[in-house]
Amino acid sequence: MRRSVVGFVLPARRRIGYKASGPAAPCPPLMPTSCSHYFMETIRGAERAGVAPDRLLANVGLTREQVFDPQWRGDVVLLARLVQLVWYALDDEFMGFVARPAKPGTFAMMTHCALQSKSLADAIQKGVRFYDLVTDGLRMDLSIEGNDAKLSVDFKDPACDPDHYFHEFWLTIWLRFIAWLGGATPPLRRATFAYPRPDKYVEEFRHMFRCPYEFEAPTNALVFEAAFLSRPVVRNREELKRLLAAAPLGFMMNPSDDASVARRIRTILMADRKLPLEFPTVDEIAGRLNMTEQTLRRRLKKESISYRAIKETIRRDVAVQKLIENRSSVQDIAYQLGYSESRAFSRAFQQWTGESPMQYRSRLRAQFGRPAAPGA
Repeated sequence: MRRSVVGFVLPARRRIGYKASGPAAPCPPLMPTSCSHYFMETIRGAERAGVAPDRLLANVGLTREQVFDPQWRGDVVLLARLVQLVWYALDDEFMGFVARPAKPGTFAMMTHCALQSKSLADAIQKGVRFYDLVTDGLRMDLSIEGNDAKLSVDFKDPACDPDHYFHEFWLTIWLRFIAWLGGATPPLRRATFAYPRPDKYVEEFRHMFRCPYEFEAPTNALVFEAAFLSRPVVRNREELKRLLAAAPLGFMMNPSDDASVARRIRTILMADRKLPLEFPTVDEIAGRLNMTEQTLRRRLKKESISYRAIKETIRRDVAVQKLIENRSSVQDIAYQLGYSESRAFSRAFQQWTGESPMQYRSRLRAQFGRPAAPGA
């Protein structure tokens, strides 16, 4: 029996989307998965811009044979890494799917603006106005129609996204962001899409939007109860920093739907995360999950993972993100991960990826033509 996680599906005791060797180490088992369509489409915009798709896939430990297999499903953590890498390669958060690019950091700036709001209505309006100012590649609107609130988005040149990947990605990201701001999922009435029903992967919509959905509609939109907009913004800057530090993964799934103990632990650790990294003891984690340490270890063993492995996975994911961001030195990253010296971090990174941190960063620069950041 598979459990769904807002657009991704949790496999029943089997590994999906794994690769035993290559630049990216395998992810822990029992993570939510996404269908091959979203992996294929993630690299389309980069491919049109002249970036070799095989290079992108290899850097996250995947192959063309996997992602172009219609029956294949891949780990959502790998999909998030692939999105990060496309941002890096194109220097564009829109990933080549919008007529005008958006520099990495644009969405983060919007979230900081929206956070300074008393209500969700004000926060969403600030976000809408922000994108109206920074790009003419898309146009967003928040409107009230009776008891319905409608957040819509129209793209200036839909031909940039012929298979509607970014249409769905953008609506999902905003749905997750609004839910995060208000501390509750918006009560969706329907989701509408201004293109024909995508029969090949329409089943994924049931997990992404969890409401009736309509195709060939006048606009792409999320329609939810207008009363929800009166909810206060319940988040603060520290919580936003933690959310953005894990982006885009935190916007691509709903951990509360996941019965996996490993996923619940990762959620706790990511929510508590501050740099430099410090992790609670396994006994403290067991207490927060309302179980004994012995029970926790037994449950993790059933999922073929350990508490130590979960911590190492978080360290690896943060390390890869920091190296891709290209703003911190290896010494700084080692400190942020909780290592007392950079040599210990380099040894760990070599075990995770088969490369040293400098080799990994240098290879990305060479492959995707990005200059070194000052001091990196």
